[in-house]
Amino acid sequence: MTETDQRAQTADEGGKQPGLRFLEATVYIMGGLLVLMLVALLGGLAWKLTHKAPAAAPPVESLDIAIPPGSNVIGMTLDGDRMAVHVLDGAVDHEIIIVDTRKGAVVSRVRLKPAASSGK
Repeated sequence: MTETDQRAQTADEGGKQPGLRFLEATVYIMGGLLVLMLVALLGGLAWKLTHKAPAAAPPVESLDIAIPPGSNVIGMTLDGDRMAVHVLDGAVDHEIIIVDTRKGAVVSRVRLKPAASSGK
């Protein structure tokens, strides 16, 4: 037998060499990491496709609300996209103006008047 045949026979009988075991473990670990990174990439793509970015806010525009001459704004309240403006017209009449701030339009006007006395 030649020397190379003896080495080949010894390698088959003796199992794997220590350096080859390390390389085999390294290959398995890198393969596992590659699979995990592929799963993470596909998960990120699925997340991006299902969760769209919110629409950009519309540009800020000025809104003119017409109130009667001589009226005073007593207060304002903002709730979500609705704004209520409390207006005192003269000394007695109160009016509440409801404004949709997204559309920039007056939704409704509520005039508050004193109730008639019942005479009791």
